Amino acid sequence: MPKVAVVNTTPKTIFDDIARVMDLAEYDKHVDKDVLTTIKLNLSWSKFYPACSTNPYVLDGVLRKLVADGFDPGMVQAVENETVVTNIFEGIRGNNWYPVMKKHRIRFLPLIYAHYVPVELPQKTLALEDIFGEVIAPKEIFGSNIIHLPTIKTHGHSWMTGALKDSFGLYLTKKRHLAHLKIHEVLVDLLLLQKTISHSEFVLTDGTVMGDGAGPRTMVPKIGNILLATTDMVAADTVQTRLMGIPLHVVRKLQLAHELGLGVADPEQIELVGDYESWDDLPNFNLRPGRSPVIAWNRGFLKFPGMERFIFRSPLMWLPTQLSGLYHDGIWLPLFGKKWVRWFLEETEWGQLWKSYSEEDS
Repeated sequence: MPKVAVVNTTPKTIFDDIARVMDLAEYDKHVDKDVLTTIKLNLSWSKFYPACSTNPYVLDGVLRKLVADGFDPGMVQAVENETVVTNIFEGIRGNNWYPVMKKHRIRFLPLIYAHYVPVELPQKTLALEDIFGEVIAPKEIFGSNIIHLPTIKTHGHSWMTGALKDSFGLYLTKKRHLAHLKIHEVLVDLLLLQKTISHSEFVLTDGTVMGDGAGPRTMVPKIGNILLATTDMVAADTVQTRLMGIPLHVVRKLQLAHELGLGVADPEQIELVGDYESWDDLPNFNLRPGRSPVIAWNRGFLKFPGMERFIFRSPLMWLPTQLSGLYHDGIWLPLFGKKWVRWFLEETEWGQLWKSYSEEDS
């Protein structure tokens, strides 16, 4: 029976709470300090937007805990990839990751520079091989502890992000938009891939501020003040559905993974520890997933026969890429999103904590 730790937190106690939730989830029984530890960051937007990407204070808290428990910073690496609509170097600065990595003296590996090599899996994939024609992973993470740091937010393709969705950018290259119509199957395939190549896996999911609505970018942020951690990626996302208020049965990746024995998606088979003792005790933040015009357009076009090859596998791919950037960066953020950025940074204690990392780099 997997153990999922769920604890309440505040900006004043966040570092102690991160240490506590990791201990409650018994991370030390799985994350081995004698092997390389890979921290997978979550970048959904090169620019900062609340709940969109890994918060610097969560990365800082995890690194503080690892160092306090005797992990060698030289044996820790942070990694992240980029998509056709994100830039990794803008992302590490826009989301205040760089000052944290510099402070703790860990290295950062942009996965655009990683060496992807073929992986032989113990069973046939549900969709991954059919879509991409191969199964590959970055050689630099083989045999390492893999720690995921997702945020709690909605997603127009998969209902929710979380531990499984965080693997999307770890194993797939810039072409991963081709997986959107089969995203639940692909995420389960990536979980199988991770279990094949990793030494261990752990997730700390950040619900300090949550994203509601048309995620993963055009969202309304909500303060959640909650953290969860576990060694079971499927159990983590299962508990997250309860926190988000999403019916468990609609998130197909969880049922598929459970049926294949890759994790537990049955609430009755998950042991809750920390500040909540039962499934019914968990808070419901009533998040409502939606689709932005960009995601609705993407899914609509992919359903037409031959359209995937015509646009998404051809030089014409520059067009939807430019249109997405125009919509998100040029229209939605200045007209709708900026007020939420100002609200978070100027009116919330989490925003004040977030800004303190900018000051460290000045």
